[in-house]
Amino acid sequence: MGTKLLKFTGLFLLMATLTGCPGGDDDCFDYGSSTRVDDLVKITPLQSTYNIGDIITYKIIIPSTNTFFGEQINLFEKTNDFNARIYINPIIFTDNEVSYIKGSIEAYGGGWSTVSYNSENGTYELEINIKLLKSGLYSFYSGEYLEFQGSTKCNRYRLDTNIEGWNSEGKIEFNVQ
Repeated sequence: MGTKLLKFTGLFLLMATLTGCPGGDDDCFDYGSSTRVDDLVKITPLQSTYNIGDIITYKIIIPSTNTFFGEQINLFEKTNDFNARIYINPIIFTDNEVSYIKGSIEAYGGGWSTVSYNSENGTYELEINIKLLKSGLYSFYSGEYLEFQGSTKCNRYRLDTNIEGWNSEGKIEFNVQ
């Protein structure tokens, strides 16, 4: 690692430049590997009122080859990540019956699920059916984010998104009766 000292309007900045990752095999230039793309998550049907026992589907499909990060990249080729991770507000799962159709819950839970890579169509997919068993108002911030990680040190990509249909406050709200 080298260092450079730069003078900027009377302030001194210390800039570290990376010359490579341990092992030398990983591309460690992770700058620009975080972005936001709205409305990638869908809840269907999304409505203001449900009845106990109704089933909603929480779904996300991310094309591995995309331009989300400013230029066309293939996330799978860059990271070799077969199971990206997504953080989902756990309030939607609490006291409800949850069935994973595609993807799975992370072993340590806490709102994390895996978004599995489908090599047949080149997409990352998660599909969850949620049978609503808990009555009351559901009101939660939609602040999902995905992590694609090629190794523990390098080739990381983060994609921030939301559930399509969020309100002006950034929330998903519905009532179960």
